Amino acid sequence: MMNVQSPPFLVWYDDNPKITVTQKIEAAIAAYGHRFRGVQPTLVLVNEAEVTELQGVEVRSATNVRRHTYWVGLDEQTAAALPSPETAPLKPAPASRRKK
Repeated sequence: MMNVQSPPFLVWYDDNPKITVTQKIEAAIAAYGHRFRGVQPTLVLVNEAEVTELQGVEVRSATNVRRHTYWVGLDEQTAAALPSPETAPLKPAPASRRKK
């Protein structure tokens, strides 16, 4: 049986009324890039009351997303183009540095 994994989403919550929705989404995108080592997200799911335009990323409403919560990730097409964990080359483990 093949184990199919969907791309990870980062869930970001920010209810600060002094920050715009666009600024909150930009902060969530930056956190995603940091968490997933430079991968740039292409999709942000938001509550229907917080849909906005943002260059370089699709902002889409989802009925299951609460206000002030932003689901940042990759759309299906971009995710399909990424190597799966089974086919991605493995990096060697760092050498152990024990004191003697």
